[in-house]
Amino acid sequence: MAVKLEHSPPKRILIVRISALGDIVFCTSLLEGLRRTYPTAHIAWLVEPNFGGILEGDPRINEIIRLPSGAMKSLSGLRAARAMLRQEPKFDWVIDAQGLLKSRFLARCVKASRYFGFESKEPGAFLMNRLFAKGGDPAQISSEYRYLAAELTGPDPGPPRLMPSRMSRERAQKILENTSLDAGFIALCPFTTRPQKHWREEHWGTLAHKLMDLGIGRCVLLGGPQDREAAKRIMAGMPRGSVDLVGATPLPDIAAVIDSARLIIGVDTGLTHIGIAVRRPVIALFGSTRPYTEGADTALRVVFHPLPCAPCKRNPTCGGTFACMRDLSPDLIAKVAGQFIGRA
Repeated sequence: MAVKLEHSPPKRILIVRISALGDIVFCTSLLEGLRRTYPTAHIAWLVEPNFGGILEGDPRINEIIRLPSGAMKSLSGLRAARAMLRQEPKFDWVIDAQGLLKSRFLARCVKASRYFGFESKEPGAFLMNRLFAKGGDPAQISSEYRYLAAELTGPDPGPPRLMPSRMSRERAQKILENTSLDAGFIALCPFTTRPQKHWREEHWGTLAHKLMDLGIGRCVLLGGPQDREAAKRIMAGMPRGSVDLVGATPLPDIAAVIDSARLIIGVDTGLTHIGIAVRRPVIALFGSTRPYTEGADTALRVVFHPLPCAPCKRNPTCGGTFACMRDLSPDLIAKVAGQFIGRA
């Protein structure tokens, strides 16, 4: 049931979800719910500067508020963020969609009538007027944000959605032209921050060869600047004609590039989630994290071996073998890809 309004509908709403890329993508379900319910409201989003690009040009957002660089890394940075946020006009609602002490602190730095947030083990619950459980069906993509949206606005707004701007699409087209790449490629998204979510590097090259043998299409490697060294190792095993766009695609344009793909294959990482958010077919490889298997508006196949220890989340007990990911074979993923494309 949606929150009972004490007065008139909110005219100014701030979403506080400052990181990370995948969760920002998931949080667009909350954005969609707010925009549907309050079509004339001014909706702003507070975000770390290195993640703000993924939201640029979204017609549902009136304002992107970027934190000062380094705001989350030091006390002086937080002070600078507080000083900046105190200058913002008053909001009716501030929604902390992160649930950290720091995000609650930042939310409270903004003048507002009501402060909403997630329940969590983090301190600072007293900073919020009302806390909501991270509810919903865990098997459903972006479940906690959809549940929060339903609590605040009524009906479930559905899966996450990104809306690349016309300018982003034009820049993405230039990127493809500069690499002699046509739409309909296979986007590979191997990179993530936790080793227990990685697929073996050599598997990506083997998979790319198998996809080429099936005649499915050229493979494109996607990732951020921090992934360039790993990308070089993976590209060494890829078939001729594969394209390395790791670190070469600005974040404001990455959703438009992925939207040009025929199929996205990736681990549990932000770029894989972007594939779902732009409604492209996705094969997602899960192991240590709880897989979402339902609730997408596109063709989705999650490959997950439910070992007794999985999902272990951030506490692996396997001594670094990560069998949950290691044992997902390139043959299996190629077979699933062939079924998606209709060539198996």
